[in-house]
Amino acid sequence: MEGHVRRGLVATTADILGELLDKPAFKDSLRLFLKNIDPENSPLLVRTLLGRDIEVPLAVAGALPSLANVVLLAACELIVQVREKFPAPLLAGFVESLLSEIDRDTLARLVVEIDGLGSDLGPVFGEAWKSVKDRAGEP
Repeated sequence: MEGHVRRGLVATTADILGELLDKPAFKDSLRLFLKNIDPENSPLLVRTLLGRDIEVPLAVAGALPSLANVVLLAACELIVQVREKFPAPLLAGFVESLLSEIDRDTLARLVVEIDGLGSDLGPVFGEAWKSVKDRAGEP
């Protein structure tokens, strides 16, 4: 296809999402979908992903740097947009309401697991953290 500009997954997804967000039926479906999230089954999802075929999780792991960069750039832009669009008191009340619904027992278990993984991978992340802090100009 001559003259066709190849676009990446994120740019294409943003275009599609922009079109979908203009449609009330999509927004209604999204609200219904989000209302029916079942977090208690997320361990099953992970076991299925890792237990069936190791090739898929390894492919996902290989894409982690790109996925991490997507998340980092999206998170930075999200924070900028949220700070520009929502007054701090309104945002604080909203976040407080959200945090009251977080499963604290699972969060505590996650902290323990992250700590263990951090101990296992500490030297690698320590060097990466130092490099990032050096770039940011922090001591």
